[in-house]
Amino acid sequence: MTTPEHRLYGGWRRSRTLGIGHLNGGQTFIVVAAVIVPIVVLNVGGLGTLAVTAPVALAVMVLTVWQRHGTPLLGYLVGRLRWQWAAWRGETSYRGQFLASPMALDLPGIVAPTKLLRVEDSLGSEPVGLVWNQRTGHMAATLLLSPAGALLAPSEAQNGSAAAWGEALARLADEETLMGASVTIQVRPSSGQALADHVRERTDPGAPKAARQAVRELVARAPRASAQLAAWFTLVVDPGRSSAGRPAGPAEAAAETLRVLDGVDLSGAGADVVRRATDVDLLRLVRGAYSPADMDAPQEDVAALTWHETGPVAAEDAWTVYRHDGAHSVSWVLREAPRKPVPYDVLLKLLAPGKFARRITLAYRVLPTNEAASVVEREVNAADARETYRRRTQRDTTRRERIDKQHAERSATEEALGAGLVQWSVYVTTTVEDADDLQAAIREVEKAAKLSGGLRFRYAYGGQAAAFAVGLPVGINPLA
Repeated sequence: MTTPEHRLYGGWRRSRTLGIGHLNGGQTFIVVAAVIVPIVVLNVGGLGTLAVTAPVALAVMVLTVWQRHGTPLLGYLVGRLRWQWAAWRGETSYRGQFLASPMALDLPGIVAPTKLLRVEDSLGSEPVGLVWNQRTGHMAATLLLSPAGALLAPSEAQNGSAAAWGEALARLADEETLMGASVTIQVRPSSGQALADHVRERTDPGAPKAARQAVRELVARAPRASAQLAAWFTLVVDPGRSSAGRPAGPAEAAAETLRVLDGVDLSGAGADVVRRATDVDLLRLVRGAYSPADMDAPQEDVAALTWHETGPVAAEDAWTVYRHDGAHSVSWVLREAPRKPVPYDVLLKLLAPGKFARRITLAYRVLPTNEAASVVEREVNAADARETYRRRTQRDTTRRERIDKQHAERSATEEALGAGLVQWSVYVTTTVEDADDLQAAIREVEKAAKLSGGLRFRYAYGGQAAAFAVGLPVGINPLA
């Protein structure tokens, strides 16, 4: 039993379509087709065809029903073959210095169509950086955040922050041009030099000698092994979906994107908005991800970079590892949400500083009100159809199936009462500069994930470069 002082959160469920047992609609279609096709061929070609069609049909059904890492074996094998074909064709390797112009100005892989825009705000504040995807027309805008600590906050404040965050996401459903949103927390070890540089740049030479001496002593006595935390909130906007009509050019599209960004209200959600990210901020975050040694580069050096220079000179997208400019990254994707209710700090172990750099991204797609209503009704109807199928086949309903139906009905009830519906996922990336540290970094993340209240992750098999890009403020959101 929960109390207001120790509120728990849960009720997440995987979206399911009508299917047999735990199979979805597509998998059910494959299984049924695997049964029907041999019968049709038998009627046309005779009994001799069963020697060929029966083993093939059986293999297809087994590969569809059995799962690996939460994915049907058939889907896993198809993904592996597609990645292997891409590797044979050289599509998983990037060598920027050998690309012909204008391709030489592209970032690798999925972020190749992006372009950084510097937008001057009409309010006269500092310029804003927007990332324009020239292939889809989407634009990404980012808010830099300062997360508030919650460990010492009272339970009422923690519950209020969680409620405010839910309300902030629900309000996004009213933005017709919004495609997706994501919040990223980046935690990386620091030698303490960044603190010394920060204080030195801001020390007033005219300050009293005693004050300057006290500040120097504090910096000298600060822990040399510390952690740096960065957080940002990114919106992906499709200006072409505006009811006012498709924008005439990038300038109007940028204006629509800034309008959506300025409408975001995160007050009370547990994080303070520092400012809208500038083009230099985005250059630093992207360059620091591909080349960790450049994260603390001087401001003037970062400002001198062009967009394509933030990417790696060379990169290799392997099946479970992404290698970029001497660094090595491994990414995981959420496989299953917690089945039981969890406290507000369920992600604390993943967000806690470790020995290696880590980036955690929560990706969201807030469904518009009309789409949310149809989705929850479809889920309830699918649950009813599955129950009818079980009664006709005289199969007992499992406890998990009953709970899943209850969650579907509760989601439909809450949506009818005005609640928002959000699709979400979690992506985790760890990066090391020494290949010998890679296995230790993997163990560190996997250990933290096991302690995160029932969250289950799997490797981003064959999609390491894409999962790596999801954590960057470049507008790559798989749910959008």
